[in-house]
Amino acid sequence: MKKNNLIIGAIIMVSLSSSAMAHNYVPLSGKAVTHKIEANGVSFNATINPAADLEKAKKEGKSVFLVITGTGAIGVDKVVTVAKAANAKVLKSVVVQMNKDDATNSTLVSKLGVSGVQVPLILVISPKGVAVAGYNATQATTELLVQAIPSPKQDEVLFAISQKKPVFLVISKKGLTDKATLIANCNTAGTKMTVKPVIVEFDIADPKEAAFLKQLAVTDITTKTRVVVINASGQISDRYEGTATEAALMTSATKVVKSSGCAPGACGGKSSCSPSATPANCGTKK
Repeated sequence: MKKNNLIIGAIIMVSLSSSAMAHNYVPLSGKAVTHKIEANGVSFNATINPAADLEKAKKEGKSVFLVITGTGAIGVDKVVTVAKAANAKVLKSVVVQMNKDDATNSTLVSKLGVSGVQVPLILVISPKGVAVAGYNATQATTELLVQAIPSPKQDEVLFAISQKKPVFLVISKKGLTDKATLIANCNTAGTKMTVKPVIVEFDIADPKEAAFLKQLAVTDITTKTRVVVINASGQISDRYEGTATEAALMTSATKVVKSSGCAPGACGGKSSCSPSATPANCGTKK
């Protein structure tokens, strides 16, 4: 069974190596080597090498709450407090602070696409290094930061899309024998494609993935395994139940979906039509 024209731009963000998203980042852990900066009379600690900290966090599988500030920033102390409170609630996470106007951070600022954002801003970065949400001083709350961290399987999907790869989501449950055939078809289809799709397997009973599966409009499995295909642009191109041939999967993986709608939940729970644009609730550009 197939259903078309569903988009998941809301859950597809960009990786740290992309300049498309200005409001998502990953918490970094590491040595707290900082120096004092003055912003409108407010002092804060800026990490000396945030790029290295972010890379370390990614290697250690930690989320990052990246506090971005710069010239004219007001309310820095507030966002730092919020970020640290979120850090205390998420075991594998760190807080990193970056002054976007410091010349030594220019490469990272360019990669993140945050040169023109309103500061201070908190970017939430997933354990795989994908920017998933961003909040300015008015929007940021501890709860929103914690909720923005993706589930493990969602993070796999986000990372694949950030690498411009299509994704085959195979959703099944214990005892279904059709899963093996579908996985085999997905693998074979992938070997015939120039851009290799990523296969992400889900157990419908996994409580960690319940919220993400709900976003994908998959809340139950009866007697057949389901396959949801996401193209490299982060759009759901097709859905299959029980059967999906290699040829059909290849077509779905490269299908361009024309849609004027925006998926819910992008960058803070509102909407986004394209990862290349500054998403809603991710701060505003000056």
